[in-house]
Amino acid sequence: MVAVSNGDSATTGLRVRGLAAAHRRRGDAVIAGIDLDLNPGEMVGVLGPNGCGKSTLLKTVCGVITPRSGTIVADGNDLVRVRPRHRAQILGYVPQHDDGVGRALTVAESMSLALDRRRLGEEAALDIVLGTAERLGLEGMTSRRAFELSGGQQQRVLIGRTLAARTPYLLLDEPVSALDLRYQLEIMQIVWDLVHTDRVGVLVVLHDLNLAAAFCDRLLVLDQGRVHSQGRPDDLITTEFVESLYGTVADVVDLDGARYVVPATRRNPEK
Repeated sequence: MVAVSNGDSATTGLRVRGLAAAHRRRGDAVIAGIDLDLNPGEMVGVLGPNGCGKSTLLKTVCGVITPRSGTIVADGNDLVRVRPRHRAQILGYVPQHDDGVGRALTVAESMSLALDRRRLGEEAALDIVLGTAERLGLEGMTSRRAFELSGGQQQRVLIGRTLAARTPYLLLDEPVSALDLRYQLEIMQIVWDLVHTDRVGVLVVLHDLNLAAAFCDRLLVLDQGRVHSQGRPDDLITTEFVESLYGTVADVVDLDGARYVVPATRRNPEK
């Protein structure tokens, strides 16, 4: 039975307390005892080894997986108990893998899937889609089929589909894992702009510690389904931190005021 929060309904931000979830009703918990806070205008990166529960956490927060226990409250709304349509007006979710929905549609059609065109009207919905496409650098591609685009452009369409709904919070599951370096930086910059221009709260799963250090305001680190640590990237990302999660695979160095994770073993050492 999921507890109901009795906190102040006027409190802003996404508050998760004591969250536990499993993939099967009688299966072992994949995540347990998770507490996290996400504020408007903040990007929180979710880190941790493969299989530690990062994707499960996002799926549970957004309602894809029903929590076994805990509370999920956003701006005073109990997201465990609200209707899916109401939750979708608060949280936008971009999954790790494209489920194929919208790939055969045009960019404009795909981005309009989350819009209530009957309530908005066709003209207003079109204005939202065109404005979203322009912001994501897709303004000349709205009539093209999504599957005709590059990987980076397709990822922008997925983000745009959620962005068009104008939710105050956005959950991104490894949005750059399949992209080359150029598109990784482009996507992360787009997300950073949403956070710091529109005050969207973003919870993003990342594997790249360098991207996490460069773009995230805070980090939530999971290990074996539980919180390993939380804090600012500069405080958390150290050589000892990397070793505790991944083994002796990298060193952390400071260069020109920035922090970088460098592989400890090189296959082409200087001669």
